[in-house]
Amino acid sequence: MTSKSKFIWHDFESISKEELYDVLSLRQKVFIIEQDCFYEDLDYSDQDANHLLLYRNDKLVGYSRVFPPGIKYKTASIGRIVTDQEYRGKGFGKSITHESIQFIKNHFPESDITISAQYRLINFYKDLGFEKEGSVYLEDDIDHIKMVLKVKK
Repeated sequence: MTSKSKFIWHDFESISKEELYDVLSLRQKVFIIEQDCFYEDLDYSDQDANHLLLYRNDKLVGYSRVFPPGIKYKTASIGRIVTDQEYRGKGFGKSITHESIQFIKNHFPESDITISAQYRLINFYKDLGFEKEGSVYLEDDIDHIKMVLKVKK
């Protein structure tokens, strides 16, 4: 990541129409078109989330949404972690995930962190400290696995 990159945090009320459009466009581009996965991205959960936008030179290149404990799981959780295809392999995905983890540690310091990871990315998340929990399951026709980052071991 270079100094031309910047993180922006929003709750649903503070995100601008332009930023929301950027987010929905990126999520559609990657999760629906690139991954050829027909699913309902607009799931009415965005209203309960905090949104992390990563811009580089005024282009949205990465995103995640973070939920407090008790919304998606008993623990806090991170979802829709995504990096634009053009920017993969350059550390942006790790930066987005680290920033999301730090947000949770700052706002919900007693909570572990749960994700529903695409199974093909299991090593990516293991390298970040997540541990798999349970077995592989199908979500939107893609293999996923529940993974947890223990905040207090």
